[in-house]
Amino acid sequence: MEVLDSLEGIEKLDKSNMLKLLLDFPQQCKDARDLAMKLELPESLGRVKNVVTTGMGGSAIGGDILRSLFSSVCSVPIVVNRNYTVPGFVDEDTLFIAASYSGNTEETLSAFSEAVKRKSKIVSISSGGQLESLSREMNIPHFLIPENGMQPRCAFGYLFIPMMIFLSRLGFIPDQSSDMDGVIDLLSSTASKLFPSVPTEDNQAKQIAQAVFDKLPVIYASQNQFDIVAMRWKGQFNENAKMMAFYNVIPEMNHNEIVGWGIPENITRRCVVIFIYDDADFPKIKERMNITRDLIAAEGVQVITVQSQGRSPLARALYSIYLGDFASYYLAILNGVDPTPISRIDLFKSMLGS
Repeated sequence: MEVLDSLEGIEKLDKSNMLKLLLDFPQQCKDARDLAMKLELPESLGRVKNVVTTGMGGSAIGGDILRSLFSSVCSVPIVVNRNYTVPGFVDEDTLFIAASYSGNTEETLSAFSEAVKRKSKIVSISSGGQLESLSREMNIPHFLIPENGMQPRCAFGYLFIPMMIFLSRLGFIPDQSSDMDGVIDLLSSTASKLFPSVPTEDNQAKQIAQAVFDKLPVIYASQNQFDIVAMRWKGQFNENAKMMAFYNVIPEMNHNEIVGWGIPENITRRCVVIFIYDDADFPKIKERMNITRDLIAAEGVQVITVQSQGRSPLARALYSIYLGDFASYYLAILNGVDPTPISRIDLFKSMLGS
């Protein structure tokens, strides 16, 4: 475990320098906001009946967070699409936001083409690729991610913040631009507390990584706004730490999954359950989370609680995501792997292409 407090040991494993991308995340969010504020958006984009975002993997989670955080205050429905096709209701009254970090994701390009055929009002996001080329040809507003070559999951700020700013500028959700300054300050101060030079006894991300090491992590959060935060933790454990992880939401898991804790006992005892709490959790949800935590702990399972921080739902969600990103990074180090490569996904794509 001493490797977590050794910058030299971390650098030996982190060959692609994901640490720099982690530390750059607050600046990435600022740059994404500033660039999104400058993109010209036709007034017609604000006259729609629904919003559909489409993407895959790390490029899709921006839409997930958008839906999770703002569906309750958005004046039109927000739907996230992960497919080659699009929902049947997509038409000329749909604001269709296509996001692909590379610009070449085949599912996203297919859905984008279908939205074009249905005469939807479209905005696209990528670092280049076919999505940019097609958008330029069709005079579709395109947000160009200024950094190319990183993993999509590391470009989360560029993939989420523009969507949020676009909906804010178009009047679908309350203005978010002013809140971003506080969010960026919170993320910057969080980074200073999670940096490798901060010893494990004072570093929450390292403590979480140590607790999860050689175990099976299961993440639970409230369905309200933090469902995708839990999903992000799960995905980052998968891709960064190269290990299995699972997540679910409350109250749904109280109606099924809660019964499964205990059998098989040898697997149950190898699990670590992480509960992510938020100040805005519905009171009955908090009660359910506390009871669920106690019932699982009674089975001899290690339980960890994480409390979000920040003044707004946006700040608390991004803080919690950032903490999970750091925890998954340190877990990769403990697992002895470089957090950046995703060789099995690359192999799968090559096999699919052949």
